[in-house]
Amino acid sequence: MQSVPELGSLRNELRLAGVFNHQELRSWLKLALLLGGTAACLVTIAMYGWYAALFLVPVCSVLCTAAAMMGHEGSHRSTSKSPTRNSFMAYFAFPLLSGLSALYWREKHDRLHHGHPNVEGVDPDIRPFPFASTNKEHLKCGPKERWFQRTFQKWAFWPMSTLMTLGMRRSSLLHVYRYPKKHGFTKDWWIDVACQVTHYTAWLVIPSLIWGPLVAFLLYSAIWAGVGVFLALVFLPAHAGLPIVAEQNNDWIHQLETTRNLQLPKFISFFFIGLDYQAEHHLFPKIPHQHLPKAAAITKAWCERHGVVYLSVPYLHALVDAAKFMADGWQREASDPIEVRAGLVGMGRLAA
Repeated sequence: MQSVPELGSLRNELRLAGVFNHQELRSWLKLALLLGGTAACLVTIAMYGWYAALFLVPVCSVLCTAAAMMGHEGSHRSTSKSPTRNSFMAYFAFPLLSGLSALYWREKHDRLHHGHPNVEGVDPDIRPFPFASTNKEHLKCGPKERWFQRTFQKWAFWPMSTLMTLGMRRSSLLHVYRYPKKHGFTKDWWIDVACQVTHYTAWLVIPSLIWGPLVAFLLYSAIWAGVGVFLALVFLPAHAGLPIVAEQNNDWIHQLETTRNLQLPKFISFFFIGLDYQAEHHLFPKIPHQHLPKAAAITKAWCERHGVVYLSVPYLHALVDAAKFMADGWQREASDPIEVRAGLVGMGRLAA
């Protein structure tokens, strides 16, 4: 049996290639472009009414999704050398722009998802309420939730993805409410709360005073419902359809066993903010998204030399695979991590 190769040699190759160098100015310019497009959509809708909204709300949703994911980079500290400017990006793009707590995202995504991808009962991204990804999770649910999963999960996921941002906001508000009990009223908590208050004031209160509550609520709901769909289209194909494991292989190869890259045209990749390069992102979250294509070429070659799994598939293939997985995930048993290792890594040449 061949031992697990040291990840340090890949990290050194990537560092010599310059992929850890920050692209801060490009990131801020990209955010400005996305926000400018969002503002243009909103102004046009305000001027021309619902006829314009029919065409521009989906465009606005795409732009808001991409802009929010710039906060994902800030949270991973891959925007800037400056911790302050990384935090500014995270707070600007998450609670201020999208109404989602940066503290909640840090716990849900940075710690739980990145630390334990596709691990049953730990990774929150594979358990979007009210769905189940394994039979064990299904059996833990209440009777009404189990009935829903058996009856509706096969077709309800994509329609209900329109509610994803609503569910995430609910979870983030609960997280912010509970946070002081454990950590106290920290500076980060006050910033998070202030940004969320500003978000709802700018998106709902002020427009309600100008156009009325109904118009403001409907427009806001339509835009962020679209964001929920686009978030599902970004995140789900990267992991769903790959093994859900009952326990974690406690080495870095676990990240590659449960993650795949998504092959996309460059124009569409622009809006994914690096999340189509999930393998490199999970191994090295601090690589700026502008360098991930270069990092991917190096990582793929390195993995081939060492007999390590490296999954990269056309986006539509991954999307179909993910949709099939979600349809009957509640019936599936989680995989044994040793069996996953034997089946996916070097044809069993690496020890578990």
